[in-house]
Amino acid sequence: MSLTGLPLLVLSIVASAGAFVLTIWSWQRGGPWRVVVRTLGVLLCEALVLFSTGLVVNRALGDLFPSWSALLNQDRAAPPPTVVAAPATKLDAWLHGRAVEGAHNGLVFEWKPTGEAGWHLSAPPVIYVPPEYFSATSAHFPVVLVVAPAKSGPAQGAWDPNKINLLVPRGNDDATPAVIVFLRTDHPDEPLLSRVLPKFLDGDLRTAARGWGVIGIGSDAAVGLDVLTEEPLRFWSAVAVADATGDLPKAVTKARAYLEWQAALTIAPGAAGKNQPGQSRVEVVARVDARLPAALRWVYGLLPAPLTAPVTGPVDPNAPPPTKKPGG
Repeated sequence: MSLTGLPLLVLSIVASAGAFVLTIWSWQRGGPWRVVVRTLGVLLCEALVLFSTGLVVNRALGDLFPSWSALLNQDRAAPPPTVVAAPATKLDAWLHGRAVEGAHNGLVFEWKPTGEAGWHLSAPPVIYVPPEYFSATSAHFPVVLVVAPAKSGPAQGAWDPNKINLLVPRGNDDATPAVIVFLRTDHPDEPLLSRVLPKFLDGDLRTAARGWGVIGIGSDAAVGLDVLTEEPLRFWSAVAVADATGDLPKAVTKARAYLEWQAALTIAPGAAGKNQPGQSRVEVVARVDARLPAALRWVYGLLPAPLTAPVTGPVDPNAPPPTKKPGG
């Protein structure tokens, strides 16, 4: 059950009320154990009330602890990204040599494909590859593109390159594993994001041809929404994230024609009116540094499962046909 979900909060409140009623009912009962029963009842009521209050405060502060693993301090800081300087082999072959390391926490590294210098990015793309990439060796994974202005950091709604693993929904959150590509540019290029980059990424990694998501931050917020209409078969979801100022480009509110399998979301510090047809729905997240994690969780919830090729093997033409079981 999700730490930030409404079902847990309702269950906690109901349990608190039930414990209070049970304590009152048993107050004059228990015989020689009356003092113990009273003490346990009071302690149980206090614990449940404090737990319920904590859940309310956590939701009010924009998901201070977004998951159980964050609450229990199971999220560990990832090592700094491994910088790759033009590997001599295909990237997938290079990753194969690091399977033991990547199978534990995934890998974060710089990506320098051929022609990347002509993409006019402020820095080489940074890629996160999930641990499942190294265990499901025949699977093709969906991709999430995250685009932010050149100088944006966590205080502006973007990311810290040394803490990328902390942004990724963990395996115990039942999240679909995905490849994430982090890009920095002050002038996002729609053809680059929708066609050029996917072509190069498909050649370097085992990526799926459909079900991708895009997250645009700050002045780049509208690019993901535009990419949805440019390549609807590949891109299924997009999020526009407000930066520290809370402002979004006017292009975010432009009406767009999405297909039925596509979804769009705007994350801002406050909702501005009702959603209009062709526009994305609005989710309110007050804390700036909580907006990108919220966007990733939403996109992850819409990703298709990694596509695995069917297992095949040699066929023996002399093998007898399968015998039908009795009653089959």
